[in-house]
Amino acid sequence: MPRRRTLDLLFALWAAIWVALGIFVWHEVRGLRPLADTVAVAGTSLGDTAAALRSFSAIPLVGSSLRRVAEDAATTAASAKASARDGRRSVDRLAIILGIAVPLVAIGPPGVAYALVRPRLA
Repeated sequence: MPRRRTLDLLFALWAAIWVALGIFVWHEVRGLRPLADTVAVAGTSLGDTAAALRSFSAIPLVGSSLRRVAEDAATTAASAKASARDGRRSVDRLAIILGIAVPLVAIGPPGVAYALVRPRLA
């Protein structure tokens, strides 16, 4: 019986370590969210720049050029904001997937093997 308890404790320790590592991986991957937030801020700033350029589009000689630049900037700003939203969602999903997969892969196979062998232990 002491051998079984020792192995139970070792397996519990193994599982606890891998669960802790899964939480660590989740936290670290989730730390990538500020990159998406930075892209969102840049998109907002670019949108503001586009709006400012549009206000000068009525100036003779340069207005048409400024209008085109403003339209391009507005399109890029909208794309950056959409990418930021998608990026945040992707980071969140990846954090959850890896936070679960890392411990599952490390604990699952040894857990199944130990569950099959455990009843035979004295």
